[in-house]
Amino acid sequence: MPIGILTTLPALLTAATRDEEEFVTELRNLPEGWLAAGGLALVGLMCWAVVWMYRHEGRIGATLRLRTVLAVIRCAVILGLVAILLDPVRVRILRRWIDSYTILLVDDSSSMDLTDRFREPESAKRVKTALGVEEAPPLRRAEVARRMLEGDQRRFLRELVQRNRVALYTFSGEPTALATMRAQREGPKRRTPGTRNGTAGVAGVDLAFGATGATTNIERAVRRTVESVGTAPLAGVVVLSDGGFNQGADADEVARYARERRVPIYAIGIGDPSPPRNVRVTELLAPQNAFRQDPFAVTAQLASQGMEGQTIEIQLRELSATGGDEGRVVDTRTIAVGTDSTIKPVTFQRRQDRAGRYLYAVEVPVMEFETVADDNSKQATVTVIDARTRVLLISGTPSWEYRYLTRLLERDETFDVSCWLQSADLSAVRDGDTVIDHMPRLAEELFPYDVIVLLDADRSEFDEPWCRLIDTFVTAHSGGLLVTAARAHTPDFLRDETLSPLHDLLPVTLDPEADLVLNRVGHYQLSPSPIEIPTTAFGHPILRLADDATSTKLLWQDAADVYWHYPVMREKPVATVLLRHGNPRMRNANGGHVLAAVQYVGSGRSGFVGFDGTWRWRRHGPERFDRFWVQMLRYLAEGKLLSGAQRGSIITQSDQFALGEAVNVSARLFDARFEPIRRDEVTARYRVDGGGGEFTLKAQRDQPGWFEGRFVPETTGSYAISVTIQDPGDREPMEVTREIRVSRPNIEVLHPQLDRAKLRALAEGSHGGRYFEVDEMQAVPDLIPDLHEEIPIRSRPRSLWDNGVVLAALLGLLTIEWALRKWNRLL
Repeated sequence: MPIGILTTLPALLTAATRDEEEFVTELRNLPEGWLAAGGLALVGLMCWAVVWMYRHEGRIGATLRLRTVLAVIRCAVILGLVAILLDPVRVRILRRWIDSYTILLVDDSSSMDLTDRFREPESAKRVKTALGVEEAPPLRRAEVARRMLEGDQRRFLRELVQRNRVALYTFSGEPTALATMRAQREGPKRRTPGTRNGTAGVAGVDLAFGATGATTNIERAVRRTVESVGTAPLAGVVVLSDGGFNQGADADEVARYARERRVPIYAIGIGDPSPPRNVRVTELLAPQNAFRQDPFAVTAQLASQGMEGQTIEIQLRELSATGGDEGRVVDTRTIAVGTDSTIKPVTFQRRQDRAGRYLYAVEVPVMEFETVADDNSKQATVTVIDARTRVLLISGTPSWEYRYLTRLLERDETFDVSCWLQSADLSAVRDGDTVIDHMPRLAEELFPYDVIVLLDADRSEFDEPWCRLIDTFVTAHSGGLLVTAARAHTPDFLRDETLSPLHDLLPVTLDPEADLVLNRVGHYQLSPSPIEIPTTAFGHPILRLADDATSTKLLWQDAADVYWHYPVMREKPVATVLLRHGNPRMRNANGGHVLAAVQYVGSGRSGFVGFDGTWRWRRHGPERFDRFWVQMLRYLAEGKLLSGAQRGSIITQSDQFALGEAVNVSARLFDARFEPIRRDEVTARYRVDGGGGEFTLKAQRDQPGWFEGRFVPETTGSYAISVTIQDPGDREPMEVTREIRVSRPNIEVLHPQLDRAKLRALAEGSHGGRYFEVDEMQAVPDLIPDLHEEIPIRSRPRSLWDNGVVLAALLGLLTIEWALRKWNRLL
C-alpha cells in the first residue's frame, strides 16, 4: 500500500476536513407518539371498512376474485392519500468530517544512534519486555524505537489510529513530516482535496529512522506540529525520546505551552538512565606533511566522564592510507584518569624511512558499560616526502645571514641549494650543492626549483619580465617565494615599481612611507627590541620547536630580538603573521610592525622576513636558527613537492563535521598544461572505514576549472575525498585528495543518558499527560480520546408527491375501480 507523505506542514491543515454526500427520504408530516398510534389505527379502520363492504358485494353476484381486486384498489388509493398527507420529501445531506489528530514525534537526533549497554538490570529488563524477547543484543536507541513501533504487526500504531488520524514526525533540530495515517473509521484510502498523496494506512509507513540530527529541540517539534494541525481537534502528542533538551526551551516551558492549548503530552523514554561513562579522543594533532627520516609527533587530546581513577590504555595504530586493512599497533601508552576526570595529552613520536601517505589512528579500547563507543578513536594522515628540496638563493651581499644559511642548507641532505651572490665577481667560485654560473632567467631554469629565496637582493639584476615569470612560478606551478630584508638593498628593491608583479606576491602590504618611518625611528638601533609572537602562531609548523604550542612558547621566550627591520603597512587579509615587533614605538594602526608572515598565493606560497638578525639566535644554540629556516623553506616548498598538488586542490568549509551535516566540496582542477579543466562535471569519491561512495561535482560557469558538489556523511569516521585527474598528456592518473573528520555532535554526547526527570516534567506539566517507560508503551493509546467531529449540512427538501406521476397513479386506480364496477354492473 503506498505511503501518503505530507511534504509540507500546511498540507495537514487541508487534510483536516473531508466531505461525504448521501441522499435520504423523509416524511415531513409524520406524527409522533399517541397521534401516530391514532393515525395508524384510523388507517387500519378505513382499510377494514373497505374490506367489510366488499365482502357484502357478493349478495348481488360479484365473485370473490373481483371483490378482492376492488378492495385492494380502494385500499391502495387510501394509502396513497395517506402518503400524500405525510408529505414525503428527498433531502441531500453533506456530511463534513473534521478529523482529529494524534501527533507522534520520534527523536532522530544523533544521541538516538547510541548503543546502550545497560548497567542497571531493571532498565535492560524493561527493554526486553517492550521488545517481547528474553534476550536482546545491544541495540541503537533508534532501532529500539523502530522495533517498538513495528512489534506485533504494528500493534501500537493500529491502536492509535482506532480513534484518530496519526501524524508521524521525526525531529532533531526541526520536525520532519513522514506520513499521516488514516483513522480506522475512514476505511479504504481516499483522495483528500488539496493533498497530492492523501493519507496512508499503518502498513504503508516506512519506520526507518536516521538518527543523525545535531541537536534535540523538543520545543520546536511540539510547537510547529501542534500549530500545523490548525483548528482540527488534537487528541494528544506522543513523544519517543531520550529527553536530551539541548536546544530550545526547557521541559517546563514546553509543558506550559501544551497546557495553555489543552494538549496532553505522553512521553515515552528510550535509553539508559545511568550516568554516562565515556572516554573520547577529542583531537588528534599530526603534521600534514613530514620529510623522510625526520621525526614528527602525533599528539592526542582526550576527555572522560565517569572514569575517575580508572587506568586506560591508548594505542597508536598505523593503517594503510587507502583503507581496507586494520593496520598494526605501533605504540601503546597506559595512563591514569585524574580524580576530576582530566587526562593529560599523550604524544607519540614517529619517524618513517619510506615516502608515502600514512594513516595514524589513536584508539582507546571500549570500556565496560561505556556509553559512547564510536568516539574512542580519531585518525590523521601524514604525507612523508622523499624528494630533496631544490632552493635557489639570491643574495645581494655576503651577510652573516647568507653565510650561516648557505652552510646550513649545504649540510642538510634534504636540500639541494644553488647560490647566486650578486656582489661576487663573475669568476668567483659559487656556493651551493649545485653550482650555477649565472642567475637563472628562463622558465626552464627557474621552474625546476621548489623555493626561490631573495636575501636582501639587489634590484639591478631584476626586471619586470623576470618578476612576471616568478608570478607564474608561484601561482600556477606551486612554487615558493621568500623575500628577506636588510638595510643594504631592500629599501630600493621594494621601492622599485617595475618589480611590482613580485611585490604583489608578498604576504604584506608595503608602506609607501617606509623611508619616512625609517628616518623617524632611526636606521641603526644600539639596543635590541623584543620580538612578539602572536598566540595563534605558536602552533604554526614554521615556529614549532616542540611537540605542542605551550612548550614552543616557552622555548621562544627571550630567545629572539631585532635591531633593524623594514617597516610595512600591515599583513594581507589571507596572510598568517609569525613575528611582530615588540617595541611600542614600532607600531601603527594595525598593530606591531610585521616581521615575518606567510600566505598562500594561487597554488603556491610566499613569505616575508622583514629583518636580518636571525643569525643572532645562534648565541642560544643553533637549534632555533636551524629549525626556523629549515621549517620555513620546507613549508614554502610543500606545494611543489607534494605529488599532484599543483594540478588541483579540494576545499571544504571545514575539516571537522558533525554527523548528518552536509559537506560542501569545491575542487580546482588543471590539465597537464596547467590550464583549467573544461568539463561539465567530474566524479568525486569518498572512502571511510572500508566503505565509500561517489558524488558529482558540477562545473561553475563563471569560474573555469572550479567544480562544486556536496554529500551527507552517514557514519562517523575519517573521510578521504578524492578526484582523479586524467589528461591525455598524463602518463598516469593523478589524484587530488582532501581528508575530513565526521564525528557525533558534541552537544549530543555530553549528556547522553535518558533524562526521565525532564520527560516526566514535560508530560505531567501538560494538559493531563503522563510519562511512560518503554515497557508501558502499549497503555498510551487507551488514554487518547476520539475527538473527531461530524457536521451534517442539509439541502432544501424536494417533494416527492407534488408531481403528475402521483396524480396519474391515483386517477388510474380510481378509473380502474370504476370500470370494473361498471363492467360487472355493481353499484
